[in-house]
Amino acid sequence: MKVLVVYYSRTGNTKLIASEVAAALGADVEELKDRKNRQGLVGWMNSGRDARRKRPADLEPVTHDPAAYDLVVLGGPVWAFTICSPTRTYALTHRDSFKRVAFMCTLGDYKYARKAFAELNEVTGMEPAATLGVTEGDVHDDHAEALAEFVEALNHAHLVG
Repeated sequence: MKVLVVYYSRTGNTKLIASEVAAALGADVEELKDRKNRQGLVGWMNSGRDARRKRPADLEPVTHDPAAYDLVVLGGPVWAFTICSPTRTYALTHRDSFKRVAFMCTLGDYKYARKAFAELNEVTGMEPAATLGVTEGDVHDDHAEALAEFVEALNHAHLVG
């Protein structure tokens, strides 16, 4: 099975998790690039506002066609209790190209993961094969078990491996 991991990362946390997921799955990787400057305090505040208002992001063109993959893992940080604007924009733009999806996110508190995954489910119109949420505290500490469970769930669904 061909797998593509697509993610957006403002601070590098999601990038780290996405790279580990891609390595574990033998997947290709697509990092979403937002043309809007989201760095610093002002960027952080604008990011939360854009996510809350569901404003689309102005993304640079992607290099991988998601229709060429059996599974697309969509990932991004949770902003203002919902999935980030760049990941939402990508999911909306390419939703008709997905055969199967899985979701991952980085967040401050696990209680927001369910809402972010529900939003991705609504945007893609698809139930995820598996989900992975990693808190900011666990990104650089202890997430190996959660990552292994995510990969195992995808293997069990006969999507990879």
